[in-house]
Amino acid sequence: MKKQLILVLSLCLLPLFIFAQSANKLGTISGILLSETSEPIPYATVSVFDVEEQFVAGAISDEKGFFEVAALPLATCMIEIKSLGYKTKKAGMDLNKKNRKVDIGQVTMELDQQQLDAVEITGEQSSYNLRLDKKVFQVGKDILSQGGNAIDVLEQVPLVSVDPNGTVMLRGSSQVQILINGKRSGLTMNNALEQIGSENIERVEVLTNPSASFDASGSAGIINIILKKKRKEGLNGQISVVAGIPANHIVMPGFNYRKGKLNLFGNYRWRYSDYNGNYSMKQETYNDGVTTFLNQVEDEDRHDDGRSGYYGGDYYFSDKSSVTLAYYRSKTKDTDVTQLDYRIWDNDTSDFNISRIGNSVENRAYNQLESNFTHHFDDKGQKLNLDFQYDFWNSTKDWELDTEGDVKAVNTGKALRTTNKAGSKDYVLKGDWIKPLTKDSKVEMGVKLENRIVTNDYLAEIEQDEQWITYNDIDNELDYSEKIGAAYIQYQNRFKKWEYQLGLRSEYTLIDIADVEEAYSDQKKYINLFPSVHLSYPMNDQNSLQLSYSRRINRPSLWSLYPFNEIKDFNFQQIGNPSLNPSFTNSYELSLLHASEKISINPSVFWKQTNDPTQDYLERTADGMFLTKPVNLDTRNEVGASVSINYSPVRMLRLSAEMNALRFQERGEFETQNMDIDGTNWGFRLISSMRLPLNLKWQAMFAYQGPEQSAQINYLDVYTLNSGLSTTFLDDNLMVSLRGFNILNSRVQRADAESPTFKAEQEGARYGARYSLGIVYKINQTPKDRIREAKRGNR
Repeated sequence: MKKQLILVLSLCLLPLFIFAQSANKLGTISGILLSETSEPIPYATVSVFDVEEQFVAGAISDEKGFFEVAALPLATCMIEIKSLGYKTKKAGMDLNKKNRKVDIGQVTMELDQQQLDAVEITGEQSSYNLRLDKKVFQVGKDILSQGGNAIDVLEQVPLVSVDPNGTVMLRGSSQVQILINGKRSGLTMNNALEQIGSENIERVEVLTNPSASFDASGSAGIINIILKKKRKEGLNGQISVVAGIPANHIVMPGFNYRKGKLNLFGNYRWRYSDYNGNYSMKQETYNDGVTTFLNQVEDEDRHDDGRSGYYGGDYYFSDKSSVTLAYYRSKTKDTDVTQLDYRIWDNDTSDFNISRIGNSVENRAYNQLESNFTHHFDDKGQKLNLDFQYDFWNSTKDWELDTEGDVKAVNTGKALRTTNKAGSKDYVLKGDWIKPLTKDSKVEMGVKLENRIVTNDYLAEIEQDEQWITYNDIDNELDYSEKIGAAYIQYQNRFKKWEYQLGLRSEYTLIDIADVEEAYSDQKKYINLFPSVHLSYPMNDQNSLQLSYSRRINRPSLWSLYPFNEIKDFNFQQIGNPSLNPSFTNSYELSLLHASEKISINPSVFWKQTNDPTQDYLERTADGMFLTKPVNLDTRNEVGASVSINYSPVRMLRLSAEMNALRFQERGEFETQNMDIDGTNWGFRLISSMRLPLNLKWQAMFAYQGPEQSAQINYLDVYTLNSGLSTTFLDDNLMVSLRGFNILNSRVQRADAESPTFKAEQEGARYGARYSLGIVYKINQTPKDRIREAKRGNR
């Protein structure tokens, strides 16, 4: 580790020396872009070419229309300015020793009517672009996400997939850290992303090798969901209504009000949903020459009532300082009626049936308070950000289980009930400071303190002689606390065409977990360094190359450590492992982005080395029950590739394709069980969007995830098809859409496992085909706003 630290620090200092030697040989071009009504034009593309029309460097105009292209050779060049909805401008420039810094002043851009006619089409599509340390998916008006939730949006983001159980994965791995506005959230840690409406999401940032400014958690990387906060003058908003079959009814009004120094925003979401899940298992067990067979079928009817709201405001003390306060609240009530039917027999004479009916009610309340203070200093580019966030949530879940049949054969009672009470408080204080050193270089540093406290109380009772008594001594109250202190520094600069960023992050972790009854207690503490390196090279105006490295950590979650289990199925249960250790990953990646007028291609290759990876371990207990729990192995190595393609052969059609593939090697053992495995993981996704006659728009998505192996369990392939059709009325202020999800009813997770003592096959589907009709009405939004939104969607 010391050698790695010395190497990183040396790399940080070397560019300072090189830049100092070369800075006096470079020039800059700057200016301000304005519309014909003198409004700033943000997110315009400014490119500089040499006399042979070869791309030299480029920049993007900021919110005030200002741009600056630096690190230019002292020579004659040509500047080109492009912005959606405006005519392209070109001009010749001469940079020399006496004219190093050229300020072209205010540039007025003329409207292009042909582009204005295409703005609506462009704004409907989600855009995807590559930045120095992240890939950014700007959420557009995709038909398949209108009226949906965060899961619907993530299913369209390149490199991201969602399995049939709702687990979000990055390049096929669930070891991903999901953030909301750059911070951890109880919504992401409790698999509650379905409570975030798609209309709330502005963009999704995918960081396969995050820089040092981000948390080090997540060996696969980070998915950062950025929520919307519009700042248009006056009052505007929209109302979204969705009706679904099976029931999935949503009403979501939202507003934004901006006047002077004050900006207010808010939305409310009401949801009424039904889900029908179907699961089955077939198994054989071998004991002393007797083979026992079990067939299990489970039907699950779930109903969710949800209410959520996101409200807040910005106040601008001046054009340099602002404060933001926001509050998010979500409250849900989930009811579940489950029936499990078992048939058990052997190759002798035994044959009996058991039926278990379960009823559960879960009430959850989640709250999040967040605040931000931002100050821009007089020194251009110097900025201070201070953030504070407080999450607190609680949930109560009660199960009542009634079993009929030969219950003695499986050692369970006729009447069983469980109660689970959980709560959490999470405090986060974060500060970031950015300081430009020269025109091209800057240093960024920050600190973060987080304290998370979780309580979990679980009680299982069985009825005997008309009295309820504790079942198998399961009466556990667990206290969990997690403290994380972090600090980072990173340096960014440019050398000729190369742009680079070097960072180092340190994190200290202290975890305490204990049972109130003193049945179990443990403490884990560790401090680690996490370096990151990012290099970017623009080969020309259409192609850029990126190389990156980062070290990551995957900390076990509370539910992975929790040694007690929830009882619903007497045949199969999942438990945690309190001895689980964090895993550490070294990640390397090389990416290329080609972007032209009709096509963009983003291929990548990557290599990951992980120590102490986690894998599920399946075992059969002495009384015949199957248990799974996470365990640490020795090593995991991955080599893979991915490619994303967007192609628009004509203005009315856009095609997107993505493919991911990797080969992995895991080594290790657990309790004398050899867990070595060499395997593959691959999948692809196709999305087609088309504008049809009669103002109709159509979109379809097909996703396929190939089979994957572990040392004990084989997961079979999964595929799904979604499609939608929409149209607009009232000058595009009213949109009506019809959508279908899982149309082929193929979103089924299937797995099998085999050992010398058993063989099992399992499959499950959380829901079948779903259809919905959605209506979105915009308030106080004009055709001019379409230009602004389209530019935001393609920045």
